Amino acid sequence: MPRIVIVSATPLLADGVAAALRDSGWSVCIGGADDDADAWLLLDDGVMVRGAGGASAQLSAGVSASRLRAAVAAVLEGLSVREMPWAVDESDREPLTPREIEVFELLGKGLSNRDIGGVLGISAHTAKYHVAQILAKVGAATRAEAVREGLRHGWIGL
Repeated sequence: MPRIVIVSATPLLADGVAAALRDSGWSVCIGGADDDADAWLLLDDGVMVRGAGGASAQLSAGVSASRLRAAVAAVLEGLSVREMPWAVDESDREPLTPREIEVFELLGKGLSNRDIGGVLGISAHTAKYHVAQILAKVGAATRAEAVREGLRHGWIGL
């Protein structure tokens, strides 16, 4: 049974979060960040869930109990979650066209230019052009770096 430790300067808030998690089948307690656990919930202006394996989740302070449980479950499985999109100053980059967004999503799935072309009904050369435009607009040197930035900024999903 996974052990979850809630860390908060406000005991009443910690008790409320603990109550929301108790029916989940996890061992839930209130403690400190140095306590032995599979995951820690750090309560402050928002909710940060940190997993022992390095995964994390960032949630708003008003997160629902069901979303909180889902985020904790994801972190326990080694997945990182962010409820709110990362703040991005859109004026710093040229916006992606709808076609570039389609290509970007397929790029994130690991498809080659030829495969992207096949899925979208365009030539591999045209797909290569769109990938180059995406790299330039995102400010990435490689496809992997572009995908990392796209995921980090919420421009594409998994």
